[in-house]
Amino acid sequence: MNAEPALGRAAIIGLGALGNELFRQLGLLAVEEVLLIDPDRVEPSNQAKCAFFRAPGAVGKPKADVLAGIGREWFPETRWEPLAAEIADVGWQRLQACGLLFCGLDRDSARLEVARISTRLGLPVCDGGMITTGGAAGRVTWFPGRGAACFCCRLTARRRREYLQTWSSAAHPCRVPQEPGGWSATPALAAATAALQVHYGFEWLRRGEPEARSVEFRLDQPLRLEEVRIPLDKSCPFHAAPPPLAPVSGPLSNALRPGQEIAWEWPLCLRARCLDCGAEFEPRLRVTRFRREGACPRCGRRRLLELDNRNRIAHGDPLARQAPEDLGLPAEHLYSIQEGFLVEETE
Repeated sequence: MNAEPALGRAAIIGLGALGNELFRQLGLLAVEEVLLIDPDRVEPSNQAKCAFFRAPGAVGKPKADVLAGIGREWFPETRWEPLAAEIADVGWQRLQACGLLFCGLDRDSARLEVARISTRLGLPVCDGGMITTGGAAGRVTWFPGRGAACFCCRLTARRRREYLQTWSSAAHPCRVPQEPGGWSATPALAAATAALQVHYGFEWLRRGEPEARSVEFRLDQPLRLEEVRIPLDKSCPFHAAPPPLAPVSGPLSNALRPGQEIAWEWPLCLRARCLDCGAEFEPRLRVTRFRREGACPRCGRRRLLELDNRNRIAHGDPLARQAPEDLGLPAEHLYSIQEGFLVEETE
């Protein structure tokens, strides 16, 4: 590998065992700037497989903040920016300047969100995964961005439909995909996977590799290292011609003319009702997160009815008078402006 990769800004998405090793690799390579993205806090169980979470006082703090603090001390040549958030809650302007996204995720739903970001922003992704049963094995996968296969292309039609319905349906889906999550791989396997991930990621980036591909490896018997190409699935919805994206400053209405609407990727739940106590409230949370974490602010129970889910607002809608952050949208985000339905202006 070149001593100085041609990369000014990268992101690590997921800061568990694999993310810790990616952090070490990028720090040693003195990448100019790295975003550290993970919503979770350090738990005692993390310390068995994540060396940097053994730092004094790390337990209970956001993983991103812990690694950023260590990075500033150990790897001062790199600027470390912690974002204690799920990838779907990170503004796209922050990701847009990244030359490469490294994924250390253990859930396919999050990988699917990264795939959507990759295809919308044209960002390459180098994803790592480990097989946790039946031996020491793993894979490193390259997704170049908009013009080649993405993670969504690899899903079966049924699995793809389940995930997309979960994040985009106006009503709560009848069935939510079950994800096991939580790797049980050894620290040694995480270190090996991250090393290959960074090696191949920079190599594929350097040569401008236009085709998605995966290196699959096995470290126990029989030893194996094999590269396979991944074809683009023409039925994958992520590869339709995307509308242009733009930032919005101030109220949404500043960006809209009559007959236009502003749209974003993941719907927000703007109004809900508790089915136990009847209270109505405004979560202003991404729908998938609300379904996972939402609770009634009055009684604390979780039997909730979603009353108003939105992923677009038209010119003339009273909500257009608000700024994106007031609605619960990420800071520094990007939006598509589309020709939509005219909504009559109301007081």
